[in-house]
Amino acid sequence: MTTPADCARPRRSEVTAAYDLGVDAYVALWSPVILPAAQALLAALDPGPGARVLDVGTGSGALVSSIRAAAADVTVVGLDASAGMLRRCRSDTGIPAVCCDAQSLPIRDAAFDVVILAFVLFHLGDPAQALAEAARVLTTGGHVGTATWARDDSMEAETVWDETLTEAGAPPLPASRVDAVLDSEDAIGRLLACAGLRAARIWREPLRHRWDLSTYYRFATGAGRNRQRLQQLDTGTRSQVLQRALNRLRALDPDAFAWSGEAICAVATLPVRSANRAGGPNTP
Repeated sequence: MTTPADCARPRRSEVTAAYDLGVDAYVALWSPVILPAAQALLAALDPGPGARVLDVGTGSGALVSSIRAAAADVTVVGLDASAGMLRRCRSDTGIPAVCCDAQSLPIRDAAFDVVILAFVLFHLGDPAQALAEAARVLTTGGHVGTATWARDDSMEAETVWDETLTEAGAPPLPASRVDAVLDSEDAIGRLLACAGLRAARIWREPLRHRWDLSTYYRFATGAGRNRQRLQQLDTGTRSQVLQRALNRLRALDPDAFAWSGEAICAVATLPVRSANRAGGPNTP
């Protein structure tokens, strides 16, 4: 059985650098694609009136309006490792938003009724530790919700873009996302159990999106990791590569811009709080 220790996990600095560089493209062109799965997860969590909700990996705060609409008088706090994303989150939502590591939450024990980790765990060096931290800050009977990838299909347009950059001498970057041990219902169930959480429901949520030439090119040139790859090229070469990529993308059939994926969503409960669990800093 594959374990987190068997996998080369992402480095926090590399993940956050990419997100910081691609905030606008992410907010406009990727966040809306994956938001429906996060909203389905929130619906299953069903926070009650007055619930205290911690959105770990909140990014730009895309889920905040849905959390506020889910129940009356909810309190929402957002955490993320990307300072750029958090600036956008504070501007767009006005919630308290703290820059921190999901594997070491600056939150006291039993401070929240709901903890959400939507599309976060695969970016972390130790996803099991992040779930243990989520369990620590939960009230007894509280709920954790996670969303990870079961599959994220490559489309022809993406392949053409990647090949064009590689041909120009822009090598691939280190992985900022590793799906191993997070890409099946059984794997997620085991991680939740190891954190002392009792899985209530684990299911798959399909996602689909059809780009066009204009929106895909905007996303490809604006996404943080693609911008990092382009920065490896000198200015003159970069201009030529972008024109070459655009010409190749123009030649593609519309179906080359059709994407589909499948998220694994899970809801778990903290049944019993162990008396000897270590506490964290007394915030908030």
